[in-house]
Amino acid sequence: MNNNTDNVVNVGTPPTKYREWSTIEVRYHDFGTSLPVAGRYSPQFTCCGYQWRLDIYRFESGYAGIRIDNLSNEAVDIIWSLCVRDSTGKEVAQFDSEIGGGSKRHFEACDVNDITNADCWGKGDFLKRSTINNVLEEGTLTVEVRMRLIEAVEDVKPDPPVFIPKNPLNKIIMGMYQDEESADIVFELNTSSEEEGVGSSSNGDSSPIRKRAKTSSSATTFYAHRLILENTSSTLAELCKTAASSSSSSGDMTSSPIRIPITDVKPETFRHVLYYIYGGKLSELELNENAKEIIDAADRYGVVSLKLEAEACYVKSTAITVENMIDNLLYADSKNCALLKEAVVDFMVSNGNGILGKVSFDNVPPSTIADILTAVTRERNGSIANIEESIEDEFRTMRVSELRIKLDEKGLDVDGSREAMIAILKEEGRTLKQQVDDSEIKSPPV
Repeated sequence: MNNNTDNVVNVGTPPTKYREWSTIEVRYHDFGTSLPVAGRYSPQFTCCGYQWRLDIYRFESGYAGIRIDNLSNEAVDIIWSLCVRDSTGKEVAQFDSEIGGGSKRHFEACDVNDITNADCWGKGDFLKRSTINNVLEEGTLTVEVRMRLIEAVEDVKPDPPVFIPKNPLNKIIMGMYQDEESADIVFELNTSSEEEGVGSSSNGDSSPIRKRAKTSSSATTFYAHRLILENTSSTLAELCKTAASSSSSSGDMTSSPIRIPITDVKPETFRHVLYYIYGGKLSELELNENAKEIIDAADRYGVVSLKLEAEACYVKSTAITVENMIDNLLYADSKNCALLKEAVVDFMVSNGNGILGKVSFDNVPPSTIADILTAVTRERNGSIANIEESIEDEFRTMRVSELRIKLDEKGLDVDGSREAMIAILKEEGRTLKQQVDDSEIKSPPV
C-alpha cells in the first residue's frame, strides 16, 4: 500500500487499518556542513491540511538541530515524525511527537501576520554534522516528514491496563533508613533534648515512615550504611573512610559499626539530610522552615541535589528587599548559590533608583559586577540570543536554571557559580568539537 494518503482516493469512511500516514519530503539543496545559528528555513508546505515549515540550524559543537513550525491559523493535535535516512534507507536521525509519552503532539495556532512566533517543537542534537556528508545525495539533504491527525485513530480501542510493578530499589533503600541491624556506620550528634521523628511520610504516599533517631541525655544517634553514603555524599563518605582507617590502625577488628561524631550541624537538620540521602522527599513546609540550615548542611556534606532544591525553595519563598538584599547576596556568594544570587541581582537591576544612596556596597563580591552586566544585557536584549552570537556567547546571558539544565543533561557538575558553570560548558564544547574534528580528519568525506 502507498503510505502517502495524498495519492489515495477513498470512497466512504475507511476503516482504521486503511488510515495511514501522510508523508512529505523536504529537500535542502546545496546543503553544506557549515550552518548559521539562525538556520535554513524551508518554504511553507501542506500536510494533513495544515501549513508547516522546517528549520535546520547549527546547534552546539558537532550537531545540526531541527525544528518544525505550525504556520496554520488554528491549533492542531497531530502525531508526527521527522527523519533522515542514508542511501540504504536506514534512519540515521529521528525526532517525533511520541518522545515523552506523546507530549509533543499539540501545536498552538499561528498568527499568520507574524510567523516568527509560530509554535514549534525542536531538537538540538538531531544530526551529527560529521555524518551529514554520508546522507547527502548530490549535495541534497532530504528530511522525511510523516503526519497523521489524531482524530484518525480515535476509534482504536485502547489496550487494557497491565499491572507493571515499580522498581523496588527505592523502597528497599528507604527501608534501610535508620535500620540499626544492618547499619555499619553510627553518627553521633551532641544534643540535650530528644529529636522527634515524623509519624508518616512527608509527601503523603506509601513510602516508609520516617524513623526517630535514638537519643540520650548527651547524644542523638543516626544509623547509616557506608555503601550508600559513598554514592550520595562525598564528605560523609570521606569521614567514613577516615574513621575506618583509624579503627583498622588501632587494631580494632570487631564487626561493630564505626561510630563517627558530628559536631557542626543540628540533629534535626542532619536527619533531613540523611532522610533525603536514602531517597526520602522533604515536604515544602520542611524546606521553607529550614531552607538555610538545609542549604548549609547539604553544601557541607556534598549533597548537591538537596542543596539546589532547598535553594530554589528559599528563592521562591523569600521576598528580596532593600533591607535584606546585601545579606542574601553575601550568603549566596559564600555558598555558591547561583540561583539566589541571580534573584538578588535581578532585584538590584529592577530597583536601582530605590537602592542608590541607601545601601553600602563595600562588601559586595567583585564577581557581582559581571552578574549585574549580564542581567542588564539580558533585560535589554531579551532572553533570545542574537543570531550572530556563537553558542559560547549564548551561555553568557543564559539564566542559572538554563545553565544547570544543560549541565545536568550532559552529566556535568551543576553546583557552582555562573562563571564556573559557563566555564564547564565551554570546555565541554571545545572537547566535543575537537573530537568531531579528529573524527573528520580520520574519516574524510568521500
